[in-house]
Amino acid sequence: MLMNGEYLETIQDLKRCFSIEELIYSFYNGEFEIWLEKIGEIEKAKQINKIEKNALMLIRLYQVLDLKYELSEEKIRASHI
Repeated sequence: MLMNGEYLETIQDLKRCFSIEELIYSFYNGEFEIWLEKIGEIEKAKQINKIEKNALMLIRLYQVLDLKYELSEEKIRASHI
């Protein structure tokens, strides 16, 4: 999976290259769940599969990724460099 032009191989890579827009896009098209399965994060993929596409979606995605929902993209990227 790509995010911010970089190929992601781990959850740490995702956090280092974090983009809310790209995360949501990959969630909606199913790529995020497939990527999680591919890298061996089966439990996270199952959690992603259960998330409804509604106003709470982003908060649920952050929970699965162990991110604080109040953090900006920049703060998430900076804390995982």
